[in-house]
Amino acid sequence: IKKFDQIQSIDLSEFVISRRHFKPKTLSRIVSGVRLFLQFLTLRGILKKDFSQDLPVIRVARDSEIPSVWDRGFIVKLLAAVDRSSAKGKRDYAIILLASRMGLRLGDIIGLTLDSFNWEAATISITQSKTQVPLCLPLTDEVGEALIDYLSSGRPDTNYREVFLTLRPPFAPFSKNSHFHHIITYWREVAGIQFRTKQRHGIHSLRHTLATQLLENETPFPVIADILGHTSMASTRIYAKADVETLRQVSLSFEEVNNVCK
Repeated sequence: IKKFDQIQSIDLSEFVISRRHFKPKTLSRIVSGVRLFLQFLTLRGILKKDFSQDLPVIRVARDSEIPSVWDRGFIVKLLAAVDRSSAKGKRDYAIILLASRMGLRLGDIIGLTLDSFNWEAATISITQSKTQVPLCLPLTDEVGEALIDYLSSGRPDTNYREVFLTLRPPFAPFSKNSHFHHIITYWREVAGIQFRTKQRHGIHSLRHTLATQLLENETPFPVIADILGHTSMASTRIYAKADVETLRQVSLSFEEVNNVCK
């Protein structure tokens, strides 16, 4: 195909089929992009027929994946490896604690300002970047001490209100597109942590780990939802998939499976 007017429905089908090796979520994004492009070409009069309707709808099951979680020992090992005598270590230690102990999302950690803290009441108050819903969490001694250590001895003296800043001049706040993956990877390698199976190990996986630990400690779902700032209980229940010990208690034996199948 050299020109747009040569496109036929069969070509679009074959295009999608050629990418069937991608995960459903990835394929869905690709098809969505092509569909929008075809609609644009039709609106501009470049295509006589709107082929966007000929593209299949790629259905992605909601919460179909199992959350990536860390072993408890790995979290302890990761935190112990952080060099808290350096500005980088003080900053990164506070960031890791906010994710692993309080379950804050990446966007909310980046968006934290000096005004987010009520030191007298020992709370953190934010408007969640994902849902725009207010969230107030208790500030534990561990997290509070790490933040004070960074603010007093590691954070550059600037006029920025954002809490976390880059390490090099001009010491600016992180952009909204920052992912902090390099922070977790750096200290994970320092700690010598090797996962037994392939899994995600970014900031969000620390949030997943906290949710799973709370579930293992028999924390009620509504409480976990409040801590994580979920607006839907369905988002919280996905963590039941990662609670291996509880799942083991309700698993069927081979004999029970055979009886069910019969």
